[in-house]
Amino acid sequence: MHPYLVRIPLWGGHSLPIACYGFMILCGFLLCLWLLQRRGRRMGVDPTALFDIAVMMLLGGVIGARLLYVVHYWSSYAAQPWRVLFLHEGGLSFFGGLAGGMACLLWGAARRRLPLRAVLDLGASLLPLGHAMGRIGCFLNGCCYGKITHSWIGLRFPRVLAPDGAIIGSPVFRDHLRRGLVAKDALWSQPVHPTQLYAVAYNLVIFAILSYLLPRRHRPGQIAWLYLILYGAARFSNEFLRVTAPQPALGGLTLYQALALAGMAFGLVMSLDTMRKPRVPLPEPWEERDES
Repeated sequence: MHPYLVRIPLWGGHSLPIACYGFMILCGFLLCLWLLQRRGRRMGVDPTALFDIAVMMLLGGVIGARLLYVVHYWSSYAAQPWRVLFLHEGGLSFFGGLAGGMACLLWGAARRRLPLRAVLDLGASLLPLGHAMGRIGCFLNGCCYGKITHSWIGLRFPRVLAPDGAIIGSPVFRDHLRRGLVAKDALWSQPVHPTQLYAVAYNLVIFAILSYLLPRRHRPGQIAWLYLILYGAARFSNEFLRVTAPQPALGGLTLYQALALAGMAFGLVMSLDTMRKPRVPLPEPWEERDES
C-alpha cells in the first residue's frame, strides 16, 4: 500500500499530496489515448476526432463515476456533503464512469459524424487496459479490497499512524479494527483477497483478447458487445470476494453484480443481432484513404 506518490511542499508547512490512485488513472488515460489514435488510423477513423471524444469521455467518466459512488455510499457523505468534491480521498464507481463516458462518446460520435459502432469497438478494445491501471491505483490506495482469506494468496494491509498517534491508514485495517477483527495495537490487517489485483489480471486478459480480435472482426460492434459479456462475467465473479457496504438486496446480489448481469445480457442480445447482419470488409487506414 502506497497511497501517495509524492507530497509537494507548500507554504505554512502545508503540502499538496499527489495520490497514486489519480496518477495511475491519468497514466492509463494517456496510454489509452495514444493507442486509440494509432488504432483509429488503422481502422479508418479520424484520430483528431477520437482525441476530442476521448477528452470528453474522461470528464464525463469522472463525473459519472463520482455520482454513482456517492449515491451508493450516501450515508458516508450525508453529514458532510461538501466531501463529495474531495476526489483526492478516492471514491469512484466504474459502472458510473462507464455510463458517463458512454454518454459523451455517443454525443461526440454523433457531433463529429463518426461511425458509432466502429468507435465503440475502438473504445472497448482499450477500456480494459485503462481499467487495469486504475485498479493498480486502487491497490496502492488500499480500497476495493476483498474478504478475509487464510489461503496463500491473502495479503495484509498495514496500520498507519498520524503524528498524533491516530490511526489513519489503510481502509482494510480501519474496517477490521471497527469490526473487532484486529487489536488496536496490531500492525497489520487480517489477510484478504487482493481483489484489486484480480481485477488487474482479468482486465489485461480481456484487453489482450479484444486487441487480437479488433483488426480481424467483420461486423462493426462485435468487439464492444464482447467486452460487455467478458467484463460482466469477470466482475460478477469478483464481487463474491469483495467487501461491500450494506445495501438493499437485489435478489441476493450486490448492486454491481446486478449491473454486471445487465451488461452481459445487453451484450449478448446485441451480439446475436450483430451476427445476423452481413460481414463487411475492414476499412482502409485513415492516411491511405486521404491519399486516394
